[in-house]
Amino acid sequence: MSWIAYGVRGGILSTRYPLKPDAMPTTYRGAVVTRAASLPDQQKAERICLSDAIAVGGDAARIDGLRCFQCGECTRRLPEAFAMSNRFDLAEVPGEPERVRAALRARTRRWGRSVHLRHVDAGSDGSEEQELQAIFNPFYDANRLGIFLTATPRHADVLVVSGVVAKPMVEALLRAYEAMPAPKVVVALGTSACSGSIFSRSDAVVGPVSAVLPVDVFVPGAPPAPLTILHGLWVALGQAKAKGGAS
Repeated sequence: MSWIAYGVRGGILSTRYPLKPDAMPTTYRGAVVTRAASLPDQQKAERICLSDAIAVGGDAARIDGLRCFQCGECTRRLPEAFAMSNRFDLAEVPGEPERVRAALRARTRRWGRSVHLRHVDAGSDGSEEQELQAIFNPFYDANRLGIFLTATPRHADVLVVSGVVAKPMVEALLRAYEAMPAPKVVVALGTSACSGSIFSRSDAVVGPVSAVLPVDVFVPGAPPAPLTILHGLWVALGQAKAKGGAS
């Protein structure tokens, strides 16, 4: 009875996301945004980005969110042009967001049950795995949304791949994908998995996940925060709008 009383006094401590939006701390390193319509030094803006995420066209800069690994170097050296936001809803989909969202919802509606994730580390630094595990702790509690991990791809609905794909992992990744029942959904977790980022030129890798498998949802971040991962999974289930979708 004492534990029941303790629970009643404490109330609900888990996040209400996605039913109720949560705000990230102001110090969270989210997406980099442009501050100025024009750049004081266009060449410098491109040179300072180690992952080639900044592209300058005319007087404006475009930031590739799938390549940016949130180092903050551009915001430090060109604070008049770039700023770090605290947005966490960063998941993207290839093509037209609303069309892809409808297609994902149609595919996942056929499951009609809990969703099981099979995670494959294709060559990460381990940070994405820590954040993925965090979504199952009591605060984020992904189980309340019907999301569970499974140890075998034969029981998986969603394949979550972290890290740039190292050459020795190509066969294992393909075998995991082929063992999954249809419909199959693939989520690239982390900036390295989305684009290869700073590792894309290495001879030890084949590139991002999309170089090996068809990717449905990209979840950038180095590493992505737990709420970013939940947003990406919610996009993968066709329940949330991807970055760039209509509000």
